[in-house]
Amino acid sequence: MLNTLYEFGRQLSQNADREEFDDIISVPPIDVKDIARNIAFHVVEVIFDLDNGTFRLGERPMPFSAEDKGYSHSPYALRCIKIQGGNNKSVYPTVDPRKSFEAWKKTLFGKEDKNGNQPKLPEFVEAIQKDYVDLADSLLAKAVSFVFPMRKAFEEMYPDLKTISTACGMDESNRIAMLYASVVSTGLGISEPTPIAHLDGFDTFLRRKLQKGGSQSGDSEDSVSVSKLCYVTGEVHEDVGEPNFNNRYSLNKMFVTTTKNYAVGFEDSGFSKNYQVSAEAQIYMERASAHVLKHYKVQIAGIDHCILPQFRAGQDLDLDMMTTRLKKNSDLLFQISSKEASGLIKDLETISNYDMYWLSFLGFESDGNFFKSINQIQDISKTHFEQILKTLGWVDEEMGSIEGVNWHKVMAYGKEQAPVSFNFYTIYGLIPVRKEKEKRNEALILFKAILERRPVFRDKLFDHFSELIQCHRFGRYPGNNITPNPIFDFAVRDAVFQYHAFFLFLKKLKLIDMADTTPTSGTLEEKNAAITSFFERMEYRDEHRALFFLGRVLSNVARAQWEKGHESKPVLGKVNYNGMDAAALKRLQIDLFEKCRQYDILKYNEVNFAKFTDLFNVSSNENWDRRMKPNESLFFLLSGYSFRNPSDTAENSDV
Repeated sequence: MLNTLYEFGRQLSQNADREEFDDIISVPPIDVKDIARNIAFHVVEVIFDLDNGTFRLGERPMPFSAEDKGYSHSPYALRCIKIQGGNNKSVYPTVDPRKSFEAWKKTLFGKEDKNGNQPKLPEFVEAIQKDYVDLADSLLAKAVSFVFPMRKAFEEMYPDLKTISTACGMDESNRIAMLYASVVSTGLGISEPTPIAHLDGFDTFLRRKLQKGGSQSGDSEDSVSVSKLCYVTGEVHEDVGEPNFNNRYSLNKMFVTTTKNYAVGFEDSGFSKNYQVSAEAQIYMERASAHVLKHYKVQIAGIDHCILPQFRAGQDLDLDMMTTRLKKNSDLLFQISSKEASGLIKDLETISNYDMYWLSFLGFESDGNFFKSINQIQDISKTHFEQILKTLGWVDEEMGSIEGVNWHKVMAYGKEQAPVSFNFYTIYGLIPVRKEKEKRNEALILFKAILERRPVFRDKLFDHFSELIQCHRFGRYPGNNITPNPIFDFAVRDAVFQYHAFFLFLKKLKLIDMADTTPTSGTLEEKNAAITSFFERMEYRDEHRALFFLGRVLSNVARAQWEKGHESKPVLGKVNYNGMDAAALKRLQIDLFEKCRQYDILKYNEVNFAKFTDLFNVSSNENWDRRMKPNESLFFLLSGYSFRNPSDTAENSDV
């Protein structure tokens, strides 16, 4: 990981478009939903007249532009810098007021202390006087000091962002994305309103306070340079020392004494001596971290992960282009993906021609003010990663070709029923993740095993299936990853066939063994071609087929009840959604037989009963409960319940 971050930072630093303060500029984010709603974003100026002690808003808001660095009202031109947080003083004359309005006010007006005493100075001036005494007489310090007396009047007129928005004539279709302070003063020689970020002394302050490698006033001029080994590069430099990563939202927080994820072999007492880096390496690593977290982040099982390729040191490769392809493939794998827009195989961005050894995903928690690693998916080979995507595409096509599954309806998403591809996002919706058990994300554990090419146990999957069916049956959704479906039959159908697809996927990758050495009985040939094909493709054993036929009877009884006006289908109450052992299945068979006689549909189900009885008896003689766990029995019972036989018009309905 260190090598990746260093190389990323080195390549980014060679970009001709990079400017001096790019590392510390914070571009206010614009939500894609707001863009779709045609909401306009603006830059608003607050002008402080230092001659007469008054303030006013600029004549008109300017349009906000996030990307154009040359634009006079861009975050770059107005120095909209990142908020440091912690015990640092506020030094932000330009901010995104949606989240940093208070920091903006503290910059200019200070804040009350813990005892409620009024501030005596702006925090910006406090920061200058504390560490940068030589800037105390700068135009910057003087101007901010003269703004301070307007504190009470300003807070009375503009106590919050809403009052400023109203004064600017903002409505629901217009928002403020950036707010900046300007000053005008004939006494200071500022004849026209000038942003505080443009005053003499501000850029000097930024270089020394916030930029890596800048000398601060406390630096010793008499210090002697000693050559030391940089842990990151393995090279000797004169400016090597313990790194100081000020940015709390940073991958480099993985390399600290409190959470030594990548420095586990270091003793605490010797950490500062062992983990030392050059000033250049620190700049590169911080630069790379910001870039990766901004551009190469993906959600896996509801958890943010960043993408980190691993390669041999000294390789000559375009790391940004490689990771861009990995990001696109990761989105296809983990995010909801339209069938028309992607087609997993068609749009696969191959990475095989890159000399990448491994791929890792680093899961983390953060609110922007801290960084905590909570999951690592490591050492994924590039061939396995691509094979996963190709296999998902193959399974999607295979399931779509099976009669009786209605795969196009199973894979429809949202109110518009848009067709989506089968991928890990789909699978995530099959595994209930309980809110009260967030520390154990079962879906994330499963995905980690698949990506790291470790075996998946089928008993665990049947447990997940049973829990999912219970969520739908009883309307209890413990987490937010399961989409409620008000129609139970559709919920069962989708769950059953998506789990079938999941099993196919795992078998294709040889990560699960659903096969059995026991041969399938040849005494009962299925006359229906669709069912025969389904059994063959899903590799059903005798006991699986037995349950499938019992599930067919259950479906027919439920339909008969629905046609009689019993929309809740009471027969479904005969099923134990925690699982069905042999005794429970026999009781269900008897109950269904009685219901078939009651609704006069026995003659339509005699074949299904016969096939269940023959196959069940054969399997029972070989100890059914040893061969079939209750949750597994539930799955195959509901597969028969959900199957819609194209040759039977009575069963071809989705009801």
